[in-house]
Amino acid sequence: MYLSIDQSTSSTTVFLFNKNLNLIKKISKQHKQIYYNKDWVEHNADEIYKNLLKIIKNLVKKISYHNKLFVSITNQRETFVIFDTKTGKPLHNAIVWQCRRGKKICNIIAKSQLKSKFIKNSTGLELDTYFPASKLSWILKNNEELAIKLKNGSALFGTIDTYLIYRLTKTKSYSTDFTNASRTLFFDNKKLIWSKKLINLFNLKIKHLPEVKESSSIFGKTNFEGILKQNIPISGVIGDSQASLFANQCFYKGDTKITLGTGSSILTNIGNNYKVKNKYITTLSFVFNDKPHYSYECLINFAGASISWLKDNLNIIDSVKDSSKISKSIKNSNGVFLIPAFVGLSSPHWIPDAKGMFYGLTPSVNKNHLIRSSLESVAFQIKDYAEDLKKQQKINLKKIYLDGGMISNDFLIQILSNLFRNKIYISKFEDMSAYGSLLMGLLGYKLIKNLNGLKKYKKKYIQFKSLNNKTDIKNYNNWRKVLNIHYLNIK
Repeated sequence: MYLSIDQSTSSTTVFLFNKNLNLIKKISKQHKQIYYNKDWVEHNADEIYKNLLKIIKNLVKKISYHNKLFVSITNQRETFVIFDTKTGKPLHNAIVWQCRRGKKICNIIAKSQLKSKFIKNSTGLELDTYFPASKLSWILKNNEELAIKLKNGSALFGTIDTYLIYRLTKTKSYSTDFTNASRTLFFDNKKLIWSKKLINLFNLKIKHLPEVKESSSIFGKTNFEGILKQNIPISGVIGDSQASLFANQCFYKGDTKITLGTGSSILTNIGNNYKVKNKYITTLSFVFNDKPHYSYECLINFAGASISWLKDNLNIIDSVKDSSKISKSIKNSNGVFLIPAFVGLSSPHWIPDAKGMFYGLTPSVNKNHLIRSSLESVAFQIKDYAEDLKKQQKINLKKIYLDGGMISNDFLIQILSNLFRNKIYISKFEDMSAYGSLLMGLLGYKLIKNLNGLKKYKKKYIQFKSLNNKTDIKNYNNWRKVLNIHYLNIK
């Protein structure tokens, strides 16, 4: 039996699988989203840890100790926390990937083309506060107590995986995997090492950084604070988007996975060679047997979050689930287009200060048109990335695997299928990040010898058929015109 922890932006979920990798049970607990102002987003890291223990306590009666047992971890990648070296307890709220408090620091560094180019070439990432480095630098400048502790080693930095591992192993393991390290902006994704030059560039005075391991390594052992009767190994530690890519076995160039969640992460396999291109993020997909695998990545800040915003902020929809039914009940969006730049636009355009906009409002527009245009905007952003990738890099998306909470939205999936002409595949198992970390754990636990051994564990898929392709392409082209004129200064 196997446990898989999925620590996401909105919740912590633990999955219990049997020896045949069938799901026995999953339990989820949400945590609070802390907004101090429009640019700051935080989580209570202690709440996250305690939620995890509560879930494990609820699952323990389902666990058989006669079977081999291990736990894997997949997590929101760029979110980080500073915690006490002796106890592992957080000393500050976790800083979430959506938080923009480091943008001034990024702007200062960006004034030097030489520095910007070095960052891009070393990390494959954009100089943006989406990633931890600038926000950690901000904390060091604005919180003297934490700055001193990080400098003298009495406090430690870590992404959420590192924090959980440190507490679960009772401070014995201070480690992370390559995928999470690669998202910090001070890790060299080509050389696969922490970069002293990058660390100094962001003025990060920190004594220790976690050991970086392959995702299939053993990261220590835990009994979850005595909840389990025995210590079990932690193996299969990987960032959530990469975990999904791995679960879908996107091992060939052009294979693409799209996670449709709060935001959206699109990964397209580019092979084993490190390539850096303007506008694109070069992501370290995973490292196995010392061999790195890379992808281009598109980041969409607001996907499901756009629909949540309609519900929570505008109160024009009772339930997120209703958005599909409402959208299908009307013929079109009545000429309304949403550019969901609520926290800026990420790849491939990278306009961090952009603001969201509904375009095309007239007296005949009602709330249903706003709902439909919001769902369409998710599909159009994905199409935008694909078209840019094809034009700039000559890479065609071959098979597109979808996962995440929004795959249950039939309206959105149908539009995507229409736009991509029958290349859309949806796993019958929706929690692919958790499944991907589990597969990594099987490699670490030596139950699978190599990547070829994964084939028998590939999930079954549903394929959506394309309908009314021309109409949706026309709508996408009109949406793109709005983007061109009002955001990209292209007429």
